[in-house]
Amino acid sequence: MEKRQQGVDESHEFNFICKDGSPLLALVNTKSLFDKDGKFTGSMGMLTDVTKRKEAEDKLKETLDNLEKLVEERTTQLEKAYNSLKESEKGLAEAQRMAHIGNWEWDLATGKAYWSEEMYHLFGRDPQKSAPSYNEYLSYIHPDDRNYFDDVARKAVNGKPCSIDHRIILATGEELTVHIQSEVIFNDENVPIRIKGIVQDITERKKAEEKIQSLANIVESSNDAIGTISLDGIITSWNKGAEQIYGYSAEEVLGKAASIVAPFYLVEEINILSERIKKGIKIHRYETSRLRKDGRIINVSINLSPVFDVYGKLIAISFVVRDITERKEAEEKLKESEEKYRNIVETSNEGIFIVNDEDLVTYVNKRMVDMLGYNLEEGSGKPIWDFIIEGCKDVVKLNREKRLQGVNESYEVELICKDGSSLWVLVNAKSLYDKAGKFTGSIGMLTDITKRKEAEEALANIEIARKKEIHHRIKNNLQVVSSLLDLQAEMFRDRGCVENSEVLKAFRESQERVMSIALIHEELHEGRENDTLNFSIYLEKLVKNLFQTYRLENTDIGLNLDLEENIFFDMDIAVPLGIIINELVSNSLKYAFPGREKGLIQIKLYREKSGEYTNNILASEKIGCKDTNFVLTISDNGVGMPESFNSESSDSLGLQLVTTLVVQLNGELELKRNTGTEFTIRFQIK
Repeated sequence: MEKRQQGVDESHEFNFICKDGSPLLALVNTKSLFDKDGKFTGSMGMLTDVTKRKEAEDKLKETLDNLEKLVEERTTQLEKAYNSLKESEKGLAEAQRMAHIGNWEWDLATGKAYWSEEMYHLFGRDPQKSAPSYNEYLSYIHPDDRNYFDDVARKAVNGKPCSIDHRIILATGEELTVHIQSEVIFNDENVPIRIKGIVQDITERKKAEEKIQSLANIVESSNDAIGTISLDGIITSWNKGAEQIYGYSAEEVLGKAASIVAPFYLVEEINILSERIKKGIKIHRYETSRLRKDGRIINVSINLSPVFDVYGKLIAISFVVRDITERKEAEEKLKESEEKYRNIVETSNEGIFIVNDEDLVTYVNKRMVDMLGYNLEEGSGKPIWDFIIEGCKDVVKLNREKRLQGVNESYEVELICKDGSSLWVLVNAKSLYDKAGKFTGSIGMLTDITKRKEAEEALANIEIARKKEIHHRIKNNLQVVSSLLDLQAEMFRDRGCVENSEVLKAFRESQERVMSIALIHEELHEGRENDTLNFSIYLEKLVKNLFQTYRLENTDIGLNLDLEENIFFDMDIAVPLGIIINELVSNSLKYAFPGREKGLIQIKLYREKSGEYTNNILASEKIGCKDTNFVLTISDNGVGMPESFNSESSDSLGLQLVTTLVVQLNGELELKRNTGTEFTIRFQIK
């Protein structure tokens, strides 16, 4: 009512009761009424009978409810069927995966293809992509197999089923072998509309087949006799090698007893060997005799093994037989040869030995035993170093290194006998190698040269005595020359006009030079058994002689010697170096300390460390020569040389002589004048 007063018209359904008591469903539409002043005066309504419509709606609702229930039931049934289908598809996919089999279909009208999940897996293709077209599929096929596949595929389109093997190459580069089997689907008009088939990965099977075939080829191509024997001793297989060794073809022996190839006296041996195999004992490299078809007896090496079925049951015996007749004959000949050479070695007048790669003695002959006094047990297995004196081990090590490089040379070495005596021998050794070229040791021959060494030593002593005598006589002669020069100088001493002259000075200097040379020969005469002398000892004697000669009144001249011990030079070095020292030291004694009461002369001689001194003039041209650098320093704290002094252009005979001798030594001369005078001479000795 309030809405109508506000001018809102409405429609509602109402239930009415008719006069006869029957129900009536009506649709009431009301409209508000107003006067001229807009005052609500009432309403007007219109009733429409909707009873039939309502009944129809109720029936329709009932029908829809029933339909919805049916749809729900059908949906449940479809879901169950779908899940069952999915489970079946999953099982099929799992089965395909386990068997490496994929299925496919090709619609000939559209050119489109369907691939199962395993097809994608086999070809390494993304499952999100559609199945490849025919041309794209060809790109998977090995280039060498494409023409063959294309030819078969074209025949299949014409209705011919196919079953072929071919290779495919995956995107990773991996190569697989697959088996394809297909059939054509025709329509009612007998026109091919689809091709369906399967693809199976047979790579492992192919490899196994190839391996089996390879083994079969090996068996057939082997030079050994290979075959099988049944448990009751009947030959069941026989290869080409068996035909060559025994002379029987396969047709001649298959089905016959294995004793056909045994000499009569070894027939029972075959049964004994078979029984051992049945007990699980394998026979390896069993050497015996067998009988050829031509009646010739041959030597053979037999290998027997059990053959089992898939259930592990012993079903046969396999044999591998090698003809070793030639080897046996060669062994006999080798044995005879070894015996012959053993007799030669054992009766040889030279000592013969063999050492392995670890320097252990593995063999010595009788002569070697007699030479050293050891018996065979005492000598074998010992290191060779136990028989070599200490002083000769470096020589042996050097020659061992040469033998490792394949260089075989003769050398002399001193050995220690069992009784402690020494034995000089000449060793001729040869390297030994195995088949692979690996060094396995050495074989050597020893010749006793003790008598020869004693003779050489006696000759060497005579030569040493001769050289000493020569040096002794040279020294005496030089001393005579020095004395004559001294007497000659004394003749001018009392003559005032001559005493201070250059003549007297020259005689004195000549005398000193001769004495420096005489000292060298004295040292050589008293020194070692060769033509070298200990220069450090000689230098000390020379300088002390010079100090005695040049004693100056009221002057205390000190001497500081810093000489490395055991420096040995031969005469070619010692003579010029001695004269240089003579000149420089006498020069310091005469001119370095005028008007002074004290002074000091220092002399150093030492080896330089390797690489400190390099002089291109002195570079050794002889391979294997070793150079040693030496430094000689003679200095004093006297008045020093004037700044204008140049040793190379000096008028002094002594300094000119020093410069010349340094050049003769291929050395370098350096002059310093800081606090006195210092001469440094560097030179190399090979």
